[in-house]
Amino acid sequence: MKNSINKDVHFNRRHFLKGLGALGLTSVMPFSLKGADLDYGSIEFDSAVYERNNPQTIIVYLYGGPSEMAGNLTNLDEINEKSQNPYPLNNMTATQNNLWRQAGGDIMERMLANGDMNLFRTCYRTVDNSKAHGECTSQAQRGKDTVGGAGIVANLAAILYNKGVITEPTGADDVGKSIPFVTMEGESTFFSEDDLNLNAFLKPVAFGTGSNNPYKRSGWFQSRILNRDTNMSVGNYFDELAQKYNTSGKIKEVFQRRVTLEEFADQIHDIELPEGVTYPSNNTFADRMKLAMNLLIHNEHTKVVSMGSPGLGGWDDHSDALHNYPERMTRLMEAVEAALAHMKAVGKTNINIVVFGEFGRNVSYNNSEGWDHGNNQNVYWFGGKDYMNHLGIVGETGITGSAGRLFTQPKNIGASNASYHFQVFSIAATIYKMYGIQNPEILTHSNGPIRDLLS
Repeated sequence: MKNSINKDVHFNRRHFLKGLGALGLTSVMPFSLKGADLDYGSIEFDSAVYERNNPQTIIVYLYGGPSEMAGNLTNLDEINEKSQNPYPLNNMTATQNNLWRQAGGDIMERMLANGDMNLFRTCYRTVDNSKAHGECTSQAQRGKDTVGGAGIVANLAAILYNKGVITEPTGADDVGKSIPFVTMEGESTFFSEDDLNLNAFLKPVAFGTGSNNPYKRSGWFQSRILNRDTNMSVGNYFDELAQKYNTSGKIKEVFQRRVTLEEFADQIHDIELPEGVTYPSNNTFADRMKLAMNLLIHNEHTKVVSMGSPGLGGWDDHSDALHNYPERMTRLMEAVEAALAHMKAVGKTNINIVVFGEFGRNVSYNNSEGWDHGNNQNVYWFGGKDYMNHLGIVGETGITGSAGRLFTQPKNIGASNASYHFQVFSIAATIYKMYGIQNPEILTHSNGPIRDLLS
């Protein structure tokens, strides 16, 4: 590990606070605030659960609607018999748990055997089944069946602040406190505030992978000196102008935090991995997962990191699916397995990784050699051993429809012996619950946490 980072995993406060005073952040959200989506008085919060779990979460959102087939080839013979076109079965080898070997199945088998992975095969939408990207992503990232309202992470930020377990950074605090929520995908609905009016430090901070530091100025901006006596550069001058003339709001907030975040991001990028830990090369998933893990491991104040964008590979596999999807899924699972090894190397058992999308896919192999939109999807949940039970594989599927309209659904759905299933909103309820919210159903339109997952 670089000497510039303290061995007790806290960052050097003096370096980050220099030139920033008390971080330039002031509270704009009093504890009495009641947003459109939040009635704080009705939210039952257990600070002891929050402290005991000490959860940190990586959300990997697979935009486009990921097929479930990497994690579920159980019904492949029936699917192939009824499919619009036959599958090339020579490229679809099932593992012992009916995972797709060529799509990361062997990696998933290892993670299952090690107790590191839970696979839920029946995340099944039973309300408002539109199968439309925008609407379903809006609902999945808000955790409720509505197109409006705050996102899951924004709600979480507001509640944790209101309950006093996340507090404002001050001059005496580690700079990491100003970065509780991070996005590696730019703006997303996970962080949508609606009218919560979050304090500036609760807003998501953007991080980039590799040498990409979105807060760094270089070249002419820093080398061009305007005042030799003060050594003021063009960049320094712009910072002063930003504070003098910008009105309060997002632009001014960004300028206030840029200097601190520039150095913070550089140090995160420079952290050396523990001996024996490697991440796959030429793998965008792995690049982002490595940065996310470094951030969570070395900054205890960061609670949630979200990643997912076209840069992670679109999952709308209408065509050429069997060429693109297996390789993409393998890269994703390689990245997760490396992150789990990273956790173990440093003895961290409080970090969890959840992988899901807006909906699943039709399982009929169409004329474009792909899959159209469906409903049922897998949810993959990794790590979190301090507060998550190892359930292994949960949920069984059956087949409904025919030819071009062929779908999986929970086995025996509608009957008394139906396989356990839940809607995508239960992912939000599970996240809320692990962070100490005891009645998350009031935030998720009565959808509770995934059964038995949390200990």
